[in-house]
Amino acid sequence: MIAYLSEFDTQLSTTYDAALKSGQLIFTSSETVKSKETEYNIDCDICYAPALAKKPHGILLTVEADPRPKLDRPSTPVIQKVEKANPFLPHTPALYVADASEEHKILLNKFCIVPRHFLVVTKDFHPQTEPLTPDDMMAIWNSIMALRNSRDAVAFYNCGTRSGASQPHKHMQIIPLEAPSPIAILVRECSKRQHGKKENRPGDVFSVPYNCINHVILLPAAEHTSKSQEDILLEAYITLMDAMLMSIRAYAEQGHVSDEERKLCTNTAYNWIMTTEFMMIVPRKQESSKMINGVALDINSLGFAGMVLAKTKRELEMVKDRGVVTVVAETGFSFGFEGRSPEEEAKRAEEQAKLEQQMSNVLLNL
Repeated sequence: MIAYLSEFDTQLSTTYDAALKSGQLIFTSSETVKSKETEYNIDCDICYAPALAKKPHGILLTVEADPRPKLDRPSTPVIQKVEKANPFLPHTPALYVADASEEHKILLNKFCIVPRHFLVVTKDFHPQTEPLTPDDMMAIWNSIMALRNSRDAVAFYNCGTRSGASQPHKHMQIIPLEAPSPIAILVRECSKRQHGKKENRPGDVFSVPYNCINHVILLPAAEHTSKSQEDILLEAYITLMDAMLMSIRAYAEQGHVSDEERKLCTNTAYNWIMTTEFMMIVPRKQESSKMINGVALDINSLGFAGMVLAKTKRELEMVKDRGVVTVVAETGFSFGFEGRSPEEEAKRAEEQAKLEQQMSNVLLNL
């Protein structure tokens, strides 16, 4: 049996340094602006990196060569839209770190603002709209556990349209951190025993107080259960998916929801986040925040982890003024109080919590 990731942390650093030196990897320095989210008692991160505004996207425009004499050519050249080649098949050799499993390889993020930011990529093509598999999650988990020189890490998956995915080839991402992410701090706080609320334990499903549908589940330590790590991750993921789908169904059943919004509910895109302590899932209604004075922010999974990227001064000022959580949450589905009294909303939330707990208990007893 092949031992994967035995020297991963060393390989990651060595490959990162070499790729950076050769110019195959482009590190963009950024200014981190702290956003004090007093309502949530956390400090979110706004990474300001104006150089990334020039980062190439997935479509390239080229001018078609015209063989006709100059006088016979149209005044406007013919523009062709050319799909960018899949950067993962084949991958750039200088960005390859290691195999994570028989089905996955680890590549450095070519355009990074956090050192050693890497991707767990399927070796064969699978679409970014597919759910995570047990092998996907184990490759991610093992990669996180192999990070010996980082104090923390956050893994994430942008699934489907509207999720912030930049490539159609299935890839998950991991960012090594020197301190816990804002979402990790918030989840820990929400897990504590509070007045009128019991302490959340591993296997419990709950939500952080963002103004959008989200579900979190605490992961039990493998040594405290008879289940394998793969079973722990799979059951947690299935539990979250079921909770998300129930919430989306309840959202679609509201009388004020438009037909267009109901269509979005049938083609679910979502963000998935995992640390060694918890998993989180957030269904997405739109890819960007609301347009305010001509400025909107693109959001992916990291936004719900409390970390956003601003590429222009106007984006930075907009997020500072409105707050990271407010900007991020409006890209999800929010029940709010539209069409419901506060009493009806509280009753709906209580019923939803009961359904989620019942589903969680059933799955954990499989």
